[in-house]
Amino acid sequence: MNRNTLLQLFPRAAALAIVVFALTVVVPGATARAQYTGKENHVVPLDTAVHFVHNFRAKPAAPATKGGYFARSIFEKILGQPGSVGIRYYYAAKDDGTPTLVLVGVDSTGNDMVKGVVGEVTTPCPPLCSSSNELSK
Repeated sequence: MNRNTLLQLFPRAAALAIVVFALTVVVPGATARAQYTGKENHVVPLDTAVHFVHNFRAKPAAPATKGGYFARSIFEKILGQPGSVGIRYYYAAKDDGTPTLVLVGVDSTGNDMVKGVVGEVTTPCPPLCSSSNELSK
């Protein structure tokens, strides 16, 4: 492809980029799933995770939140730690009562790896849910 052809295609590519941007950022909910990359940051300090777990235990209740999204990256970070053989989750609640899960690595003796990577910061459903299916109804 020569330079002139590329210059002729540039305005079309720019217009397409603007449309894609508008659909994913400006139009709320238009393509929420397209915003997931699998690299979202879910790491939290241990004291924040402990605080959320205690919040939930103080007022356990059936949540209005149906579920949440964790990116692949948090599982890779937790499982990639030396000695990690799995992941344990704890029910938790943020200060505003929003339910969440805290994720922590587990070693071969079954102990939580609290000195390692701890995960939270889910993307809750609702508002960002899957298209309608048996689980999301």
